[in-house]
Amino acid sequence: MTMIRSVLAMAALAFAGQIAQAAPQTYALDVQGGHLGGPGAAVLRGAAAEAQFVLFGEDHGFADSPVLLRALAQEMRPLGFKHLVIEAGARSTAMVADTLARDGIPGVARLVHDVPLGLPFLSLREDDELIGDFLGRDAKGTPYLWGVDQEFIGSPVFHLRRLVAIAPNDAARAEAQRLLDAEQDAAAKAAQDKFLLSAATPAQFDALAALFQGQAEAQGIIADLKESADIYQAWMHGHNYDNNAHRARYLAANFLRDYRAAAEPDAKVIFKMGIEHVALGTTTNNTVDLGTLATMMARANGHSALRIAFLPMGGHNVGFAPKPGNPTAVEAYDPKEWGDIFKAAGLDPAQMPAMLEAIRVSVTRTAEMLGYLIWHASRGESE
Repeated sequence: MTMIRSVLAMAALAFAGQIAQAAPQTYALDVQGGHLGGPGAAVLRGAAAEAQFVLFGEDHGFADSPVLLRALAQEMRPLGFKHLVIEAGARSTAMVADTLARDGIPGVARLVHDVPLGLPFLSLREDDELIGDFLGRDAKGTPYLWGVDQEFIGSPVFHLRRLVAIAPNDAARAEAQRLLDAEQDAAAKAAQDKFLLSAATPAQFDALAALFQGQAEAQGIIADLKESADIYQAWMHGHNYDNNAHRARYLAANFLRDYRAAAEPDAKVIFKMGIEHVALGTTTNNTVDLGTLATMMARANGHSALRIAFLPMGGHNVGFAPKPGNPTAVEAYDPKEWGDIFKAAGLDPAQMPAMLEAIRVSVTRTAEMLGYLIWHASRGESE
């Protein structure tokens, strides 16, 4: 039986940069057998009932994060929350969703084994169990699961294989196969500078597109890879602001595309992304991201946005980095980077209630990880 014990801390802040007006209240929150329990569960249920969007921000690579969100999502489904936004490319997301529907978790495991660096935020069992609850399509044929990010740097192997399969002629097939062979060689050597999204120029993508004239699917794949390369290469060349600004625009455009295509007007949506993406206001990268967009949309629609931060206080997580063989490593987690957020919230972990010590002992003994949730329900009069 899966069990997570956490503390829910209520504070009027948007993750960081604001000072709490009063000491936050804390509530115990349990997840047992996939269901929320403890006093914190009622707090979250009440806040979710008023929200159009639930913005769940995390640090990546923790099993507990999707386990907790899955339990929360089950609570919110009767409230109309049918859609999930994730930090992954739309094409990779669709591929994983199709695989889950057809072959379940073992099918995704085969994808990950074949292309270890291809699906970093979709390769953990707990994440796949979460997104498996959002398979299918609505009355207009729009998927319930929305991948809104650029295609990940290790994912082109999947997409080039598709181009080989749908190539209209020998020339197109040969060029797609040449790129696929080069990508697989670069991945095997962990030569990140040789990856397609690291090295290909806009002109090279245009030349590839010319070989697939008249094929809408191929043109879409190539366009997505071209824009993903532009985002990555800005960062690789030291243009960090351009990278983050372009990515924020891309996330927003993709979210709005899916939101407008949904069958239900003012669709209720859950977001699971890195914490910066769902924060309110200017991020530490000097961009305005999905959290602000969703908050303003919810307000315009007469609703609120429930903002949840999953802030680990220890344990282990899975890190991803290009390297030969398995590009993942389980690492001890250092939570020091979240110090400013706890300070802004008025929380001192060392001064938390005595019951926390018992929870820490339990978590250590069971190899589970203690987390704090800090939530902020955005309303017009709050910030």
